[in-house]
Amino acid sequence: MARPAAPSIPPGTMLGGKYLLGVKLGAGGMGQVYEATDASGRVVAVKTLLVGPGAPAAAAETRARFEREIDTSARLSHKNVVSLIDHGVDDATGAPYLVMPRLRGEDLGQVLARAKILEPSVAVPLVLQTIKGIAAGHAQGIIHRDIKPTNLFCEEENGVIVMKVADFGLAKVHAAGIDSLTSSGALLGTPHYMSPEQAENAKRVDPRTDVYALGMVLYHALTGSVAFARPGSFMAFLVGQATVPPIQDKAPWVPAPLARVIHAALLRSPDARWPDLGEMEL
Repeated sequence: MARPAAPSIPPGTMLGGKYLLGVKLGAGGMGQVYEATDASGRVVAVKTLLVGPGAPAAAAETRARFEREIDTSARLSHKNVVSLIDHGVDDATGAPYLVMPRLRGEDLGQVLARAKILEPSVAVPLVLQTIKGIAAGHAQGIIHRDIKPTNLFCEEENGVIVMKVADFGLAKVHAAGIDSLTSSGALLGTPHYMSPEQAENAKRVDPRTDVYALGMVLYHALTGSVAFARPGSFMAFLVGQATVPPIQDKAPWVPAPLARVIHAALLRSPDARWPDLGEMEL
């Protein structure tokens, strides 16, 4: 028997008695994002979880991760991280929600889908901003664990692009000790950008796993593709039968010093990589 569809909260709903939902900005298997207006007339973005009989089977774990995202976002205040404005649970639907600024622009995934390849003079400044946001999390013991182009938002502010790191739903908080939300052997993250140690065990990661992911984001931005586009090639890398293809073979215009920095971020062993983002000098 097919699972009934999870209810979608219709535009026009006054969520939490405070936020008038407008157009839906996006939806996934776990939740939805709406443009909304608060009582003062400010336009914001509201992210809600799917609730009801058609919601994902792992609803308890999904809700726990949503709460982790709220807690993590509340701890971070940095210009290169999407900030948390408010959160709560809607009495009428039982849907938990979080409120963020309504960003104007597009995520890096959309940029790459359109542009395919970015020049080093464009890609490097964007990644340098991203490093500042991720490093702010590391300073508080927060490992993102899901850095990828679609989680990096390029917001336009007065004609200048400001990078915003989003979606801390898979974050690991070192200060909290064992990550109880990660089952042993569970695969968390996005394989194309995931470090080898995270693929092996998402619990046992440190800032160097985000170093790897940022290196892969930059590799993708400069060449038009990730280093291991096929699952089999990534598996060969995991077991030591393959190395990261030289970036200059795909993008000979990348300066040699920059290529060395990227490859040092993408080494299989975390002990051989840059020890932290402060050392990863682009």
